Amino acid sequence: METFQTILVPIDFEPADDEAIEQGRAVKAGEHFVEFSPASMRALSHAAAIARGSGGKLVLVHVTPPMHSTAMYTGPVSLPAGIIEEIESKARSTSLSALQHVTSTVCSGLEVEHAVGPGQPADSVLQEAARVGADLIVMAASGRSRVARFFVGSTADRIIRQSTCPVLVIPAK
Repeated sequence: METFQTILVPIDFEPADDEAIEQGRAVKAGEHFVEFSPASMRALSHAAAIARGSGGKLVLVHVTPPMHSTAMYTGPVSLPAGIIEEIESKARSTSLSALQHVTSTVCSGLEVEHAVGPGQPADSVLQEAARVGADLIVMAASGRSRVARFFVGSTADRIIRQSTCPVLVIPAK
């Protein structure tokens, strides 16, 4: 039986709305409140159980949107490099704070590494898996319909096709 020593887990979260904050579903991450994707949390729980069973470590990854992602809507916009670096630094800080929260609540007793940065999700996950020598990727399915995946693609589908290690996909629901 293969043991998994390095398990990579993409973690998805978004800014929390007022309802999530009032109901206690939101987590304070730095200066912001975020809400974790329930599917990502299920994937993390499975990955933590696998890591505990194999004595492995987890690498939690959160990919922030690249700054140029809005150019198709706004046209070319020139921002000073310092502004872009400040935005990316704040996004990194918020993301690391959020990942530290889930580490303390779901991953107690495990060795955990955090990786955060801007990029396209599938590319970033695959690059990080290669960088750390992942033995397994555990990720949540998007929950989109088959038609939506056809038109916009699926991060999980792409990672499954291009990964050099096994990929365990946890259903969205």
